[in-house]
Amino acid sequence: MKVLKILTAITALALTVTASVAGEPFIQRIYIIHFSHTDVGFTDMPGVCRELQCRYLDIALDGALATMSKPEGQKFHWTCESLITVDDWWEAASPARRKDFLKALRSGQLDVAALPCNQAPFLDAVQWRTMMHWVPDDLWRQFKPAVALQSDVNGFPRAGAMALLERGITRLCMSINSDSGGPPFSRPSAFWWKMPDGRRLFVYLNYTYPQGYDFFESAQWRRGPVPFASDTRYRPPRAGDFFRTDESSLRAAHAQCLQQIERLKKGGYKHEVLTISMTNHWRMDNDPPFLALADFIAAWNKLGLKPELVFTTATKAMQAMEKAVGDKVPEHEGEFTDWWANGAASGPREVAATRVAKRLLTAAQSPLWGPMPASGARKAHSLCKDLCLFDEHTWGSSWSVALPWSLDTQAQWAEKAMLAWRPMGQAEWLLSQRIRSRLLREGEGLFVANPSRRPFSGWVRMPVTCLRDGYHSLLNPSTGARLPLLFENGIRSWTAPQNPSELSRENTAATFPDNVPNQTAKFWVENLASDSFVKLRLEKQPAAAEPASGGGPAAQLDEQGWPVSAQWNGMKKPLFVGGIGEFSAVKVNAFAPRWVLKDICAAGGSARGDELRKKHIETVTATVEGKVTVEETPHTRVYVQWLKHPRLEWAQRRLELWKREPRARVTLRFNRLASEAPEIFYAGFTLPCEGTLPRLSNGGVAFTPFKDQIPGTCRDHFAFDGWADYATPDGHWLWVSRDAPLVSLDSPQIWTRCQTLPAHPERLLAMLFNNFWYTNFVADEHGVMEFQFDLVWREKLGTSVAAELADTLVAEPVVLINSDGKDDPIVMQRLFAP
Repeated sequence: MKVLKILTAITALALTVTASVAGEPFIQRIYIIHFSHTDVGFTDMPGVCRELQCRYLDIALDGALATMSKPEGQKFHWTCESLITVDDWWEAASPARRKDFLKALRSGQLDVAALPCNQAPFLDAVQWRTMMHWVPDDLWRQFKPAVALQSDVNGFPRAGAMALLERGITRLCMSINSDSGGPPFSRPSAFWWKMPDGRRLFVYLNYTYPQGYDFFESAQWRRGPVPFASDTRYRPPRAGDFFRTDESSLRAAHAQCLQQIERLKKGGYKHEVLTISMTNHWRMDNDPPFLALADFIAAWNKLGLKPELVFTTATKAMQAMEKAVGDKVPEHEGEFTDWWANGAASGPREVAATRVAKRLLTAAQSPLWGPMPASGARKAHSLCKDLCLFDEHTWGSSWSVALPWSLDTQAQWAEKAMLAWRPMGQAEWLLSQRIRSRLLREGEGLFVANPSRRPFSGWVRMPVTCLRDGYHSLLNPSTGARLPLLFENGIRSWTAPQNPSELSRENTAATFPDNVPNQTAKFWVENLASDSFVKLRLEKQPAAAEPASGGGPAAQLDEQGWPVSAQWNGMKKPLFVGGIGEFSAVKVNAFAPRWVLKDICAAGGSARGDELRKKHIETVTATVEGKVTVEETPHTRVYVQWLKHPRLEWAQRRLELWKREPRARVTLRFNRLASEAPEIFYAGFTLPCEGTLPRLSNGGVAFTPFKDQIPGTCRDHFAFDGWADYATPDGHWLWVSRDAPLVSLDSPQIWTRCQTLPAHPERLLAMLFNNFWYTNFVADEHGVMEFQFDLVWREKLGTSVAAELADTLVAEPVVLINSDGKDDPIVMQRLFAP
């Protein structure tokens, strides 16, 4: 052992002498920033992770205080990567401890970054405002964030960049994990990110967040590689485990550093300064501070080794990098799309629940209800925080795909999923409070309200159990118009089915009958103005019958009766052509298929990648079971067709065509069979917009894929707000996805890493389900799923109008039924006041 140490020391000394003879390394200074990468989950239960991060902050604070009186080169520095940790810690800290924290901040040894957490690209504009106001303004002013950190994630929405600039944050450090994706440019590197309004953000593409360790150590200390913090068979590193301060160890570390610098030089890095980051080496994610790092850096510099090491914070490092290289780096524009976004499709129900919650919160804050009380505003802010945390990049256990039914996997997903389910339920209750507080005082009647920003036309449905008598119509007292109440089959709850005809095909539980006549009442609302309501009166008198047949678009049908195109008067082209609502699934034909996917990912768009895709990737399209059934109503025409697919227990698609406006709605329902094998489900739509790229939106900021993107970012799939606008000389085709926030263009892009324009951008593939990932995401969400899509044509359509129209198309009008009489003021205050 002693002989080995002597040989190591001799080798390190020889390398150092060789480097000295050749001259000092071209990099003169390395800035080192130290932080804990915050995964809200993955290593441990999400709640445990948040407690750990607070404890880590305590350790870092104590380390800063203990070295505060030492010379500058010997002080401990720490950057709080995620503001959520600081917020959690502050809430629990004593006044004395808070003073210590602010003292460490003022000393420059402690740094608070601006982002609450590392985000996936699914936040809407309201969420980004919430992200930038995570802590009260007085705390923000005391913390003085000056830099943002986005680690692990492979992209960052332009909406987020603009939100940072609005708060005065002009620097972003990204430590991208290249697993299953990667950075758009070689790194380390920097660029100026220009926004549509001309403002710029300085972006530093750091190595992966723990990679600073590899600049000084050649052996990995970590084992596991992701043990639970509670696993007493493993421990966090101690002083002396690595980054040793004896001369032989320092010279070995120096030799390692020179090798890394030489690689940088060969890779084209030209700057004299460099920033690297370090996490600890227990798990790398959710790890505590390594207090001995300060001693290692001080000993390095005392020995006179080059380059100089500067232990600092992210803010100071980014300031230094901008000063040193800001006039030498390129400028880029466009959306910074994320390779990792596809993982969200592994939990489509929970994603759909978050989108419901966001719509409900928007409706609850409509001016229709009057000013939001302070208590209601606090509730909405809290729910929006939960939704932001759902859209945080961590989805589950490190074992989530390898051991999908383990207690840890199930527990982590349950805790994560509650960030979708709880806001959905609470937002629904908040909206009902707003409705009752505003409309109950309007007296007896049935009220239909449209809290969206565009007029609503469509069906309003209610369970017949909410009607206390045999009503058959609705009278509008202000106009005298009488609307017929129509009745459909539906569920009859808490009673036994009387015969098989009362059970639908999908009702395998056979507990309550769901195909019973006259269980759902519906009526048509035409052009209900935005942020308005109408008061109607339920009456037993029938309304005059409206003719059900006639009118509507000219539709071309296939052999089974499914529409392949539909065209309304005034249109030069159909609303859709070829296929609408086509179901397909991509599977991987290989042993250990997820490892083959990693090979395909690495090969990308090369000839080797094409060869692997041809050999292992297969797309299977659903076939039809039989003829289409058609229902004519006075306002719409409905086509229903059952589909067959080997990966589904059953599937049904439903197409509804509006008669008085060019509009279609597709509802796709299916029962996914349980399987942990990797697969992707798509719903396909082809529009008559040959060669036209759609305009998408992310976080409320519009972009055109391929044309309006940072080079090298993901084009295989796109996270978007839910709408795609095709602008052509013949008008605008607006396609809207209610539930699925991911889309691909032309065809399934399985790690093609496509950079050139697709041949058929007019073909949209909504990504319904994707469990390709080998960790972190959900392995096998199965059972019944539903996805809704709307398609409209408008002759003209601006960006803001497109967004508002898309929101209205997927919004549901709200109904309140108020009988004669008044609620007790105590009930109104204690129950219905937000």
